[in-house]
Amino acid sequence: MTSLSHDRYCDEILAQTDALRAVLTGADLGVTVPSCPDWTLRELAVHVGGAHRWVGEIVRTRASEEFPEDKVPGFEGPDSEDPAALDAWLAEGAAATAAALREAGPDAEVWTWVT
Repeated sequence: MTSLSHDRYCDEILAQTDALRAVLTGADLGVTVPSCPDWTLRELAVHVGGAHRWVGEIVRTRASEEFPEDKVPGFEGPDSEDPAALDAWLAEGAAATAAALREAGPDAEVWTWVT
């Protein structure tokens, strides 16, 4: 199996977030997600966007131990229920995370929950 390059991973964060954003455009954000029936589409989007921000903070700060979610600015999603606010929040978080990863480079050492 061939591994993706660091740049490609960063590119995919942006591309896959754009794909999610396209699904959200004009959608009923209150509908349940078939593969996650306990979550609404909005909840899933906030989960993904929160993960972007969490990872971005870990990389930006070069965290060497677990980084609590409650210390991540904007982790809980946009204050507004407006779909446009959710869209902008997702785009901003993905871009910031990709930028942090690019700046850190592929050899930066940071804490991870993966063992």
